[in-house]
Amino acid sequence: MGVFKNFTNLLITLSSFSFLSFGSYQFCNWYGCNGWSAIMRTDLICNACTDASYHLKNYQISLFGSLFTLITYQMTTLINKTSSSDTYIFEDYSLGKKSPRTLKKI
Repeated sequence: MGVFKNFTNLLITLSSFSFLSFGSYQFCNWYGCNGWSAIMRTDLICNACTDASYHLKNYQISLFGSLFTLITYQMTTLINKTSSSDTYIFEDYSLGKKSPRTLKKI
C-alpha cells in the first residue's frame, strides 16, 4: 500500500507544480514579458517570471525523475520476485488452484 501512496503523492505534487508553471506562463504572457523589456532585463516582474519558470522547471525535472525511478524500482522488484521462485506469481490465488487447466512448468 505504501507504493500507491508514494505514487499518488508524486502525482499530486507533479500536477500542482504543472499548474503553477502553466499559471506563471500565462501571467507572464499576459503581462508582456516576451518583448524587448524582458530581453534587456529592465522589468522586475519579468525578471521574477524568468526566475520562477527556471525554478519550476528544475522541480518538475526532479519530480519526473522521482516518478520514473519509483516505477522502475517497482517493476524491477516485481521481476526479481517472480524470477526468484519456482512457482508462478498467480499460482497461489484461488482461481489458479481451481482452474480446470493445469500449469506446466518448463
